[in-house]
Amino acid sequence: MPPAAYQIKTPTLPEDKLDAEILQKLSQSTYQETATAFGVSRGKVYQLALKNGARKTEQRIMERAAERKQRQAETLKALLDATATADVLDYFEALPDNCAQLVLTSCPYNVAKKYGEGASADTMRHVYFAGWLSMIVSEISRVLAPGGVAFFQCGSTRDEVDGSMVPIDIMMFDVFRKAGLDYQNRVSWVIPHGLTPKRRLSERHESALIFSKGTPSTFHPDPARTPQKNPGKRAYKGPNKGRLSGHPFGAWPSDVWVIGNVGANHPEKTGHPAQFPEELAMRAVQIYTQPGDLVIDPFSGSGTTHVVARRTGRQFSGCDLFYEDMRAARLADAGLDNVCPLPGVSEQSRAIWQAEAIVRGATPREIRQQTLFD
Repeated sequence: MPPAAYQIKTPTLPEDKLDAEILQKLSQSTYQETATAFGVSRGKVYQLALKNGARKTEQRIMERAAERKQRQAETLKALLDATATADVLDYFEALPDNCAQLVLTSCPYNVAKKYGEGASADTMRHVYFAGWLSMIVSEISRVLAPGGVAFFQCGSTRDEVDGSMVPIDIMMFDVFRKAGLDYQNRVSWVIPHGLTPKRRLSERHESALIFSKGTPSTFHPDPARTPQKNPGKRAYKGPNKGRLSGHPFGAWPSDVWVIGNVGANHPEKTGHPAQFPEELAMRAVQIYTQPGDLVIDPFSGSGTTHVVARRTGRQFSGCDLFYEDMRAARLADAGLDNVCPLPGVSEQSRAIWQAEAIVRGATPREIRQQTLFD
C-alpha cells in the first residue's frame, strides 16, 4: 500500500456537484491546488475548466482577442488606399477576418529575380517556398469576405533538388481547396511574346487560379466579353426564330485571356522586373467586385492592382518590401476612368444590332437592357 501522502482520494460527491465544487475551488486556487484538494489530476481540472469556459486565463484570452480585433480594424482603416512596407505575413496578421471582396495578386516565382535591394528575396529552397505560399493562401482565405474571390496569378518555379520546373498553379491547387475555398476557374493568360528556351517548347501562357469563399457574390461578364465570330447569326428554330441569337455585348467570357505582357517598350513599363499588365488586373476587378469594394494585393510590386482599383472606384490595400516610390508615382497619375469599355462590342456587331433595332422598332436603351433576347 502506498504511503498516505500518495494515496488517491476517492470523490464521494455526485459528478455534477463535484464539478461545480471543483470550478468554485479553481476560481480561488491554482490548478495544482484544486487537483490536490479533490484527488483528481490537473488534466481533469483543466478539461473541466475548458468545457465550462472557466480557464484561469479565459478572461485574458477574451480580452486579447477583442483587443486584436480592434487593432486589426484600426490597422485596416489606416491602410485603405495605401500600401505598407512590410513582410507579407506580418501584413496579413494585421488585417481583420472577412474584410476583402477580392485578393488579386501575382506571387513571386522563386526563380532568383532581383527585387529591389533584396538579392535573396526570390531564392528560397523549394520546400520552404511551397510552405511559405501555403501560409499566404491560408491568410488569403481568412481575410476574404463571404462571397469574396481570390485571383492568384502565377507561372512556374524551379525545384533546386533536380532543377525541374514546377507549375505553381498545380503546386497550390489543393492548398486553396484545403484552405476552405471553392474552385471557380483556372485562367490561361496567353502571352504573345517571351523567351525561347532550348530543347523544350516556349512558354506562351501563365495561369491564374480563381477560388471563392462560397458562391461569388459578384460576377459581371460584360467587361470581359469578346467579339463574337459571327455576330449576325440568327436562331433557326424556337420562339426566337429569325432573331439575332447572340448578345449585343459579345460572347460570354472564357477562361482564355489573350493579353500582351509588359515588355521593354510597353507604355506601362516601370523598373519592376515582373510587372503584369493593367488589363489583366482590370478584367478581374471588373468581373468580381463592385465600386467601393476592397481589393487587396499582398505583393503590390509596381502598384498595378492599386492603379486599377483607383481607376475603377474600388478601395485598395497591400504591402511590399520594395518599390514604394514607384507605386506612389503611378498612383499620383491615376484617376477615375470616365468610361467602362465593352471589349466584346466590335464595329461589325454594333452595326448589326443598330440595324436590328431599326427593323424591329426598338431603342438602344432596350438593347442595353437586353429586352430583345431574354
